[in-house]
Amino acid sequence: MSPINQTNETNQMNQITRQRRTEYRRQALLGIYTFLVLFFAVAAQVSAQTMPSLDPKIPPYQRGNDVTGSLTVAGSDSMKPLTESWSAKLRQLYPGLSIKVESKGSETGLAALLEGKAQIAAMSRRMTQEEVVEFKREFGYEPTEVPVAVDALAVFVHKDNPIEGLSLAEVDAVFSKERRRGLKYPVNVWGDVMLFDEEWEKSQIHLYGRNGNSGTASFFREHVLNGADLKKTMEAGVGSAAVIVDLMRDRFGIGFSSIGYRTSEVRPVPLASVKGGRYVEPTFETAMDGSYPLRRNLYLYINRPPKVAPPGPILEYVKFALSQRGQKIVIDQGYYPLPTTELNRLTMMWTTPPRTVTAEGPAKVSN
Repeated sequence: MSPINQTNETNQMNQITRQRRTEYRRQALLGIYTFLVLFFAVAAQVSAQTMPSLDPKIPPYQRGNDVTGSLTVAGSDSMKPLTESWSAKLRQLYPGLSIKVESKGSETGLAALLEGKAQIAAMSRRMTQEEVVEFKREFGYEPTEVPVAVDALAVFVHKDNPIEGLSLAEVDAVFSKERRRGLKYPVNVWGDVMLFDEEWEKSQIHLYGRNGNSGTASFFREHVLNGADLKKTMEAGVGSAAVIVDLMRDRFGIGFSSIGYRTSEVRPVPLASVKGGRYVEPTFETAMDGSYPLRRNLYLYINRPPKVAPPGPILEYVKFALSQRGQKIVIDQGYYPLPTTELNRLTMMWTTPPRTVTAEGPAKVSN
């Protein structure tokens, strides 16, 4: 090869390297920017919201004996702010305790529990009867279920969107072609849901939601779409925060995510259970009284044999989540605490450890 050709090839390789470095820096800066925007927006919104007060009748956390060992908590991305905060506080209380948190979705948490890779699965929905049967087939007993917080699954739009509210039938038609809730016409542009302003009427509705590993997506499909598939045009985010970031940038977007990820740049759409019904905004009060139609509990699922005391790390994790300190974290992160009577009942059952639960009936730990 001639010196000239060698020089040209070297220059081309250097140029490619510089381009790659530039692209890497651009992606890294974009990621940092997105994180900072979301972080400060969340902080601003949480401070502006009317936060529920912490009931002093919730049992305080009673520190156990020095707990050592390791614990893996896997599952819900929607619950990530909770599981990570609870874990951080417990590490401070018990320096000899190692806690690993993986938040890749409720489905992955359940799989990790079944495979023995996690001791606790965090799930933003209840296990189905089929999943409980599969667990029992594997281990010979049912999983222990512990509700730890209340969430409102919200339908978000950009803060500039003037939509007054939507019925569940309209939300169903927005996100699914099947329209199992019976709306007679498809919904593809904002004019289809009565937004007749010149800017909005013919503007395409852009869809954002969660991926298939998400308990949030499963809950949304079951409770809004009546089991139908989501439209293929929906942008499936890898996490709850990704949905919010996308909506912050898209004035014509709509998406679903946990109320805990609300920011000042988006707003939750008030929902009506039936078309023509009263629009209800997701708040602590409407989640507690059941008037908001997409209220849900958040759960921890545990693999432990009946009548066997759980290991110290699991016991303290559950006790902390149910305690005053744990429920204060629930409020601080934008979620809602469980009713005090429920927390008192669950705490008593974990002071004298509970047995197992079934997938049917009320969401509770039973003897």
